[in-house]
Amino acid sequence: MAQNKKHITPDNITEWLCSTGFLFPRNEVELARFEKIYGDTDYGLTGNEINPDKIINRLTSNEKTISLPPNIKKDEFTEYRMAARNGNALPKHIIDKIKKNQDKPKDNGTET
Repeated sequence: MAQNKKHITPDNITEWLCSTGFLFPRNEVELARFEKIYGDTDYGLTGNEINPDKIINRLTSNEKTISLPPNIKKDEFTEYRMAARNGNALPKHIIDKIKKNQDKPKDNGTET
């Protein structure tokens, strides 16, 4: 006659979820089962993958510095924004269009 080899029942499903890593182990038995299953797994982590300073100070590693052309005079300089195109220079007609849009008077929604 066949034997019932199922060790997981509705009564102990939470215990097995904790033992197999789907939930946190709650006691020494569940922890021992978890270690038996996953104890020899090498994930290749060094502990240096996360930099807490970058998280706390909101630093990003993909910051770029844009330098202005030397022929722009400080007193004639007006702020304008440029769209980034993978770090490549913008074509002259795009720069002219940006300058033209920035030089337009702003409509604040007030009529005189």
